[in-house]
Amino acid sequence: MDRAVDAFLFHLKVQRGLSQNTILAYARSLSRLSGHVMATRGRDALPAVVTRDDVESFLGRRKAEGLSPRSLAATVVALRQFFAWAHENGTVREDPMEDVEIPRFQRRLPIVLSEDDCDSILQKPSAESPRGLRDRAILELLYGSGLRISEVLGLDVVDVNLTQNFVLARGKGRKERIVPISEPCRDAVLTYLRDGRPLLMVRRRPAVRGRRDPLFITARGTILSRQGFFKNLQGYGIEAGLMMRVSPHKFRHSFATHLVENGADLRSVQEMLGHADISTTEVYTHVSRKHLRDVYRKAHPRA
Repeated sequence: MDRAVDAFLFHLKVQRGLSQNTILAYARSLSRLSGHVMATRGRDALPAVVTRDDVESFLGRRKAEGLSPRSLAATVVALRQFFAWAHENGTVREDPMEDVEIPRFQRRLPIVLSEDDCDSILQKPSAESPRGLRDRAILELLYGSGLRISEVLGLDVVDVNLTQNFVLARGKGRKERIVPISEPCRDAVLTYLRDGRPLLMVRRRPAVRGRRDPLFITARGTILSRQGFFKNLQGYGIEAGLMMRVSPHKFRHSFATHLVENGADLRSVQEMLGHADISTTEVYTHVSRKHLRDVYRKAHPRA
């Protein structure tokens, strides 16, 4: 069982190009399934012996352990993907997940920062230090272009076009998309490239030299991690006097919501965010109070 799971994870990484976080999430779910199957059917059990009853027993156990509906749905998705792959390559003759439905759960609305809050945080990184110039450029890309933090930190220098004002982002599954950047974002990135990055490059270690030329690096010359930037962002949120916990993804939510509030069409927002399904983007129409008021006034006869 474990060998089949390892082969599937390798397939996700090499052939489908999924992110490391997604692969780790799949690995956790499938490892627990593997342990359940081997405990009930023996340590030498193969995916071919897994039945619908085994799957339902496993999911029932996870639910009894207190797994949330959202996490249970993610587990079902992981199992579906695994057995569909195993059925396609002949590892299993019948797919035990064929009629297993994904549990329904209430989708939480994203938390959005106000325009004033976003602007306040953007002003906090110091313009006098390389780190401050770097962080300001990152914040502008998060809020000004709606990129995921993994997409921002995955940018190479050549991915940024400051002449035509766009960046080449690589999203989930390594899918590439072109995203426009604003003038303030362009100026922040240009200033960082001119005045900040060269000072950080001085201490760049030979071990990280290679094909990649990462746009954002640390004071030690290594590639900036999500954890490293998150710590800095928390400090900027405190300096700005915000009561809520600030995260990079809240800037992405704010980017989309503010676009919708100011009249952007959902298809354009979907493309900029890199959503495969527009239903994922539609959540921002529910978050945007201004959008709902405008729709109401246009559509209701007594508005």
